[in-house]
Amino acid sequence: MNNKCSLSQQQEPERSQASFQGVGRTLGSSSNSVAPEPNVSSGKPLTSAPPPSAGLVVDQSLPSTSIQLRLADGTRLISHFNHHHTVGDIRAFIDSSRPGGRQSYQLQMMGFPPKVLADETQTIEQAGLANSVVIQKF
Repeated sequence: MNNKCSLSQQQEPERSQASFQGVGRTLGSSSNSVAPEPNVSSGKPLTSAPPPSAGLVVDQSLPSTSIQLRLADGTRLISHFNHHHTVGDIRAFIDSSRPGGRQSYQLQMMGFPPKVLADETQTIEQAGLANSVVIQKF
């Protein structure tokens, strides 16, 4: 008895390509929770800065710089500071733009490796933050 099975070639139907639908993770993040995605459809641009806090006054006659702030919730803010403003002033600006938000976070200057901004009395000029990107990490 000669049993031979004939192999039939089956072709899979073509699948359409879909863009990535997953979530992103940040290397070195100490949090296991996923930050919510920014709401792009709110009509408000991501780069709009809230009104400056009461203590932060930018004097246009003194040297000033813009700093991009990337917050942990995915929001990006661009704000102007004078060179004599401190890391503490940046933290106060973030706190005033997110009332009721978590107060225990770390600020880092973007780069490799990221530079932790632990000294809140250091000026923007001393820290080398002029025209840089500062990241908020929980």
